[in-house]
Amino acid sequence: MPQVRMLADGVRLVSEQTERFKTGRITVTAALPMDERMAANSLLIYLLKRSCKEYPDFSLLNGKLDELYGASLSAGVIKMGEAQALTLSMSFLEDRFALTDESIAEQSAELLANMLFSPCCENGRFSEESLAAEKRLMVQRIEEKLNDKRTYAFNKCIAHMCSNEAFGKDKYGTVEEIQAVSAQDVYSAWENMLATAVFQITVVGGAGTDRVADIFEKNFAKIERRPVKPETVFIQRGRHFNRYEESYPVTQGKLVIGFRAGIKNSRDNIHAVTVMNDIYGMGTYSKLFVNVREKLSLAYYCWSRLNAGKGLVLVEAGIDTDKEKKVSAEVLSQLSDLRNGKTDPEVLESSKRSLKERYTFTTPEDICSWYASQTLEDEIMTADDMIQGISEVTMEQVCDAAKKLSIDTIFMLKAQEEEAENDGD
Repeated sequence: MPQVRMLADGVRLVSEQTERFKTGRITVTAALPMDERMAANSLLIYLLKRSCKEYPDFSLLNGKLDELYGASLSAGVIKMGEAQALTLSMSFLEDRFALTDESIAEQSAELLANMLFSPCCENGRFSEESLAAEKRLMVQRIEEKLNDKRTYAFNKCIAHMCSNEAFGKDKYGTVEEIQAVSAQDVYSAWENMLATAVFQITVVGGAGTDRVADIFEKNFAKIERRPVKPETVFIQRGRHFNRYEESYPVTQGKLVIGFRAGIKNSRDNIHAVTVMNDIYGMGTYSKLFVNVREKLSLAYYCWSRLNAGKGLVLVEAGIDTDKEKKVSAEVLSQLSDLRNGKTDPEVLESSKRSLKERYTFTTPEDICSWYASQTLEDEIMTADDMIQGISEVTMEQVCDAAKKLSIDTIFMLKAQEEEAENDGD
């Protein structure tokens, strides 16, 4: 079991002691509501990664990372249910491999804390030059998602499906919102994050974590905390079915079918829902892969994704545009078979074996991500807990979970054959 220590109001540290790896990892996760600050928040986390007061430029920061035996920094933005989660992570050589008695883990924690609590700012503003650079990179990230038509179709289905819910928003904000953010806006977002975000510091490695915890606890003690825990709305059934389509000059149509999973929170029936989704469309033994793609050759790819944090299952398929109705009908037919128990018992065992491998983490990054993804959960679930729960799932429970799926939205990105050009699939 990981160790859990509360460092401040709405701030906890979760650590797993292990000497399995040569490197350790610390991830700081800040969960915020998906509101009007999303664009500023997105820019903020990448600005924090660039520098801090002690190391105010790229060269000085990289020099410090080199001193720490080539430690590395990363930042990111994810949707965690209907929260925007900002992450700042550092990977570093384990202390036992250092050439001296210095603690690399402790120095890494100090550096992360400096970046989080002492950014490189002057007169209550981030650097205009750095902000402009991050805006260019952020717009590039957004445009890359638009140019990847598989990702575009997937996100478009979610945007339509959750148009009246916070989850329908892009995790970065829009290009227009990004461009409108000022240096003062980002500074205000930083102050708001430190005061109101729900934080989790996740530590994986062999070194003792008490000193790491002390470093963050000392810094948070200086902040007047008033944490706001983001809440996610779970809609258990599709209220009315909608279909949307767009045309684009691609050689392959993209079909996305969105289902409500029928769960009331992220942990509701999680083991059975996970196995159900795997059998439906995740593994090479799944109904969608075996039947829609292989036996019937109706799709170039066809699989399903579960987002337990929002209670969604989305089926994605790359198809010839004129086969949309056939593919949709077969996707629903396979769901009907799953509901009615028309599944080889061996497939259930194959799914359990595959999922056990998936939750048997082999890197500190995987372990850190697993715990960081639970920032907003009241109780921490270990990977072993997940594996044990999955091992006990019965086919009857899988069928019951499948019966709770209800179709909500279809999005079809149609190929314009007369203008088609290769889209890379």
